[in-house]
Amino acid sequence: MDKIKGYLLPVFLLLLLVLPLAACSPLNTTPPASQATATQSNDSYYPLTITNYDTNEKEISYTYKKSPKRVIITHPGATELMLELGLEDHILSTVAPYGATLDRLAAKYAKLNILKAQYDPSQEELVEMQPDMLIGWVHQFTSHGLGEVKTWQNRDVATFILQSTLTKTKPTLENTVYATISDLGNIFNIQTKTDEYIRQAKIRVTNVENAVKDVKQKKTVLILQDHLNGTFSLYDNHYLINHMITLAGGINLCQDPASFVGAEKVLGFDPDFILVVSTSREDSTKDMTDKEAIESLQKIKELQSMRAIRTGSIINLPFFTVNNGGVRTIDAIEKIAKSLYPDHFH
Repeated sequence: MDKIKGYLLPVFLLLLLVLPLAACSPLNTTPPASQATATQSNDSYYPLTITNYDTNEKEISYTYKKSPKRVIITHPGATELMLELGLEDHILSTVAPYGATLDRLAAKYAKLNILKAQYDPSQEELVEMQPDMLIGWVHQFTSHGLGEVKTWQNRDVATFILQSTLTKTKPTLENTVYATISDLGNIFNIQTKTDEYIRQAKIRVTNVENAVKDVKQKKTVLILQDHLNGTFSLYDNHYLINHMITLAGGINLCQDPASFVGAEKVLGFDPDFILVVSTSREDSTKDMTDKEAIESLQKIKELQSMRAIRTGSIINLPFFTVNNGGVRTIDAIEKIAKSLYPDHFH
């Protein structure tokens, strides 16, 4: 879906996300499969077959004989989702958050065992810990990374690649966030809880859509991440944030990959708003405040002529929120919509 300190982490993670795009096949607009098929003929819930993906984004199935109890997670967004769903007792180990944890989950997250490797644990470390399930980014499941999906399955270890980290699909809430929540509900046999979670999320999204549906002139948005070395990345329609902006009533001006580009590329756009993907400069466990993020962007001399920067039309979302693909997504949609159209919300 690394570096050592603060702002360098998003640079590395974004590089891992965007490099495969240059070679990927044309976008598949068909939502990824996210299905669970009970294979038993008796009254027991397991065995249960779940369809997920390998690192080439090919569908691959795995049959769960029981609910996983020793789960290792290498994507903190998935960790937050597991905690939100009350599955903390199933987590064997995870990575540290990419910034501040949500307040309501901070106490739970602080109790978790954190992997020795800051971002990508070695296969040796994983084998030694004897997990029964691995959850992570699509780019991690390679022979040189966490190990290939089939290899783990042959060891009776389930793998689950987060749908929001796939690069060959056009991400939507349905085929990423809701699909992940639904799959976890099936895997851990908590469908009543996950169905209600999805239902409530859809209600909130519908409320946003209804609030902005009568907007006559939609606001345009540029999603910008500053890498602090004179280069920037613009998030295009390969990322879930693109769909989030659409749901909030906005239009993402960048629809083609534009990663690690210079200021001249950014200046080629004239958005009504800039959504800045922010990271803390001093402390990787904290998020930049809205005020800090706006001031940081306004200090970039090469971009000071942009209309959105001159008028302060800037929306701050932390890197961990933009690339969360889970419990932060609906909050972010609401924040974007209220920033674009404050008069439509009371």
